[in-house]
Amino acid sequence: MKLKLIIAALVCSSFIATKISAATSIEPTLDFGPPLSAEEYLNASAEIGPKVDDTNGDDELSGKTREIVNEDSIDSCFKDDKTHSYFADQIAYYTNLMLSDVPAKVGYVGSSYGTSTDDEKYFPTSLIRHPLCSSTAANLSSTIKKVPNQSTIDKMNNFATTVNDLRQNVLNGDMGAKKELLGTWTKLFSCLAYSESMSTSDSNTSKAVAAKVAPSGYRKPAGVEFYEDAAQPQASRLNIGMYQFTPDSSGNVQPCIRAWNSLHANKTSCQVNQKATQSDLIKVFGSSLQSFNAFCGVHKLIQTFAIQVNTTKSSATHPSNIISGKLKPYEQRCVTPYFFSGWAYNHFGPFQNSTGSNLNELFSCIQSSH
Repeated sequence: MKLKLIIAALVCSSFIATKISAATSIEPTLDFGPPLSAEEYLNASAEIGPKVDDTNGDDELSGKTREIVNEDSIDSCFKDDKTHSYFADQIAYYTNLMLSDVPAKVGYVGSSYGTSTDDEKYFPTSLIRHPLCSSTAANLSSTIKKVPNQSTIDKMNNFATTVNDLRQNVLNGDMGAKKELLGTWTKLFSCLAYSESMSTSDSNTSKAVAAKVAPSGYRKPAGVEFYEDAAQPQASRLNIGMYQFTPDSSGNVQPCIRAWNSLHANKTSCQVNQKATQSDLIKVFGSSLQSFNAFCGVHKLIQTFAIQVNTTKSSATHPSNIISGKLKPYEQRCVTPYFFSGWAYNHFGPFQNSTGSNLNELFSCIQSSH
């Protein structure tokens, strides 16, 4: 009996230690300086879009002018008066936005990942707030199920080194480095868009699926993919747009809806119903300019970062965030895009190396688009 009590006490003590080491201040101390100018995204779009298009032998991001073909009020929520005529514009616009801290709104799923259900109790996250973790075959085996080969890991680490070096320069007050960082992240999300949908967005299959599910009065805009994944349950089978989201408000788009509404709180016409119907969300995710779809795609990385930074579960953060069995304080943690969806909340197959080759394909695109 004594032995059992001692073991129970040790387990309890370990649990408490993990909780205490993670329960640090949610107020950040690092200052990354002022945001870039509101129009800086246009420079990133003009520079990166054509490079990624060329790498993919296509022109979906920057070679085709996009026009509004439905009501698409969701495409009127930008905080500038530019035309946003290219998909590359939207990717760079929201990447620029998320170089600053943005609400992650993952309290909706917090209980599943060892984080708070109260969105106000999260340490903030952005594309710059925390450094990227270094990847090895050993630590990747703790975060994803299909570990890539060393060549791919080298590409991943080259990207992380670039991001981290630029981040440090921004901390030192270098605004030029922040512009470079915007371009670096824009390239990743641009390549990711090709991995997800750009190459097949206007195929006959895409058009047929759109025709089958389209709400009354809606027609598929050019460049917006509709895809039915037969391997998925019926509830998540339909995927729409640039970053392939299922139009189900009870699914993994809910944090995007809540974050979007928070960032557009002063504009009633931009609010998305948290209990929107499938028909309503088809219009939102299938809009002509892909603004909400692009927002949600970039924001998905913020969401997984927020889980990793705020979790009290060792399985939901990178192994390097655990020292002597204790989790590092929120601000001292690194973050990684490469996490299995059931462990740290991840939307994208390439970040999980879901096919065994799509992570390498993503980073080959990034490496080639120079």
